[in-house]
Amino acid sequence: MVSNQDNRFGRLQPETDKPDLDFVVRDLQRSLTRVAANLRWYEQTWLGVPVWQLPDDLVALQRIVFDEKPKWIVETGTKFGGSALFFASLLIMMGRAPETGGGVITVDIHETAEARELLSNESVHRHRFAPMVRKRLIGDAKASEIVADIEAAIAGDPGPVMVFLDDWHDGEHVYAELLRYSKMVTGGGILIVADTTFEDLADTPLVAESAKYRNARESNPRAALRRFLTETRDFVPVPDYTRTGISNFPDSVLRKAS
Repeated sequence: MVSNQDNRFGRLQPETDKPDLDFVVRDLQRSLTRVAANLRWYEQTWLGVPVWQLPDDLVALQRIVFDEKPKWIVETGTKFGGSALFFASLLIMMGRAPETGGGVITVDIHETAEARELLSNESVHRHRFAPMVRKRLIGDAKASEIVADIEAAIAGDPGPVMVFLDDWHDGEHVYAELLRYSKMVTGGGILIVADTTFEDLADTPLVAESAKYRNARESNPRAALRRFLTETRDFVPVPDYTRTGISNFPDSVLRKAS
């Protein structure tokens, strides 16, 4: 420990006054995430199917599903069908099967040819884990008829519900989804808002201003999440799953009050 005299002249600081250097780690993680996103490190595959998630996030999602053991996993943003099959495979590896109830519900405003081929009952190339994807809905995720369809499926076979929001990253859209889908999450359950890092990517080539994202710096999933959390006490952040590594949702794993 240094003397008061040394400290008074500003030459040294007592150990107890050392600054918090966590910001160095946070800045490094942010920089690495910006690199990872623009180099498209999220273009991964799971069991041969494209799944657009960073590797560290796939591991985090696996941990969450294993810990929480949801009966239902509801996701917005089907894309190629990879994330739905990823969740389905986790449930199956944990001993679940279509006949035991629950499963994955996925919704997207567009249907890709890849998702149709992998998930459709009529497809000859249907993935072997597709039966665990119990519903594949096409439409606006925040539309009342889509929400009602999902709620009816869950009500018909109730159990723990986890929600993963990962479709259009406009702030108003994400906020509207949060208002609707947060109600589906059961007490003690998990809600995840994907790609809150859009705010950090706003000035990079990946999230350049476009007709779809006119102002990603201000209208993004993190902005929607901030607004949502100021209006509810039902959810609190759970940072443990994304504290280390590179994540596209480092601050948006939320737990609902029991």
